[in-house]
Amino acid sequence: MIDIDETRFAGALAGKKVILAVTASISIYRIPDLIRDLRREGAAVTVGMSREAVSMINPNIMKWASEQDVITEITGYIEHISCFEGDPNDTLLMICPASYNFIGKASSGISDDVPSLFFSFALGNRNPVLIAPVMHEGMMVNPINRANLEKLKEAGVEIIPPRIQSDKAKISENEKLVDYAARALNGHILKGKKAMIIGGKGEEKIDPVRTITNSGTGTTAWWLVRSVFRMGAERVVFIGNSQQAVPDYVEYQQATTMDQYEKHALEALSGDSFDFVINSASLPDYKLEKSFRNKMDSSGPVELKLIPGKKLNSEIRKRHRGVLVVFKLSSEKDPQDIRVGFREIAPEIIVFNPLTDEKLPFGAVNNEYTFITNKETIKAGKLYKPKLSWNLLLKVSEILRNGKI
Repeated sequence: MIDIDETRFAGALAGKKVILAVTASISIYRIPDLIRDLRREGAAVTVGMSREAVSMINPNIMKWASEQDVITEITGYIEHISCFEGDPNDTLLMICPASYNFIGKASSGISDDVPSLFFSFALGNRNPVLIAPVMHEGMMVNPINRANLEKLKEAGVEIIPPRIQSDKAKISENEKLVDYAARALNGHILKGKKAMIIGGKGEEKIDPVRTITNSGTGTTAWWLVRSVFRMGAERVVFIGNSQQAVPDYVEYQQATTMDQYEKHALEALSGDSFDFVINSASLPDYKLEKSFRNKMDSSGPVELKLIPGKKLNSEIRKRHRGVLVVFKLSSEKDPQDIRVGFREIAPEIIVFNPLTDEKLPFGAVNNEYTFITNKETIKAGKLYKPKLSWNLLLKVSEILRNGKI
C-alpha cells in the first residue's frame, strides 16, 4: 500500500499500467520517487532496467518503490511481451531516463536489452510510448540525436521536453512527468479541444504599493490547466495568477487587475474560438473610483470610494458561444436562486460552494461542491482541488460530446 495525499493527486491513472524502462544516467536516483508519484496517481508500475542501470542502483530499491518484481533480463516468460497484456490503451511505456545510447538504438531498430525490447514491442503493439531524454545539452542538440528524436516522433512516440539547466538536459519535475503519463492514457477525453482557464485573485490598485484584493490562491485554476492537459486538449490558455508555478505546456497570460483579466481574455477570444472557458478567478466586484498616483501619506485617515466594476463573465459571454463554466461562492443555498443570478450569461455549469464559518475555500482545502446546470443539480460532494478539477472536466467533456445542455 502507498499513502496518497488528496491535495496533490487526482487519481488520473487509476486502473492504468505504466511500464517504466530505466536506462543508465546519473539522474536514476530520481526514479524511485517518480515511481511512487505515478502510483499515488493511481497507476500500477512495473520497472525494467538495462544492465548499465542495474550497475548504478540496486533493483531492490525499484522493487520497494513499485512493490513489483523488477525486470532486469528477458527470460522464457518473454517479459517484454507479457508485461503489455491487456488493452494497449490502458498500458503506457515510459522510458525515463532515456539516454543518448537508448535513443540511438530505438531509432535504429536495435533491441539488445530490456528497455529496447520493451520499446520494440510496445510501439508495434500500439501502446502509448513516452521518452524522457536525459544527457548533456551538447548531446541533446547533436544533429544525429535530433534526427533520431524526430524519427521517433514520426513513429508516434511522445518526447517529454527535458529541463535545461547548467548545460544539461535534466529530467523534468515529477509533476510534469506524471502529467504527460496521464495525457498519454487519458488524452482521448478532450482530444483536439481548445480551453481557456481563468483563475487566481484579482487586485485593484489604491496607490503604487497598496491594493485591494482577496484571499484567492489560484490553486483551482492550476489544477484545471493540468487536468485539461492530462485529458488531451490541443490548446490550453491560462489567464490570471497562481501561487504554484504554471506548467510550461500552458499558454500563460499573467493578470491581476480587472483591466488585465479583461484585456487578455478578450484578446484571446478575438483571436481564436474556444470549446470551453472556465472562470474560477476570485475577482473584485468593485473598483476604486479614484486611485492615487503617488504613495499615500499614512499619517492620517483616508477615505476610499468603491464603485461597481465590470463583470468579466458578461464580457466573455458576448464573444464566446462555447461551453462556459463559472464559479460561485455564496451563502445562498437554493440552486434555483443561484441559477437566476446567472440568467443573463446562461453558463452551462455553475460550480457552487457554500460560504460557511468553517473555513474559506482557498488553497489546499476540501470543500462541498455542487454542479448546477440548466437541467440538473449534481451534488459533487466534498472534494480537494485535484479531484474537483477532474470531475468537473469529465462533465464538460460530456456536454461537448452531447451538445449544449
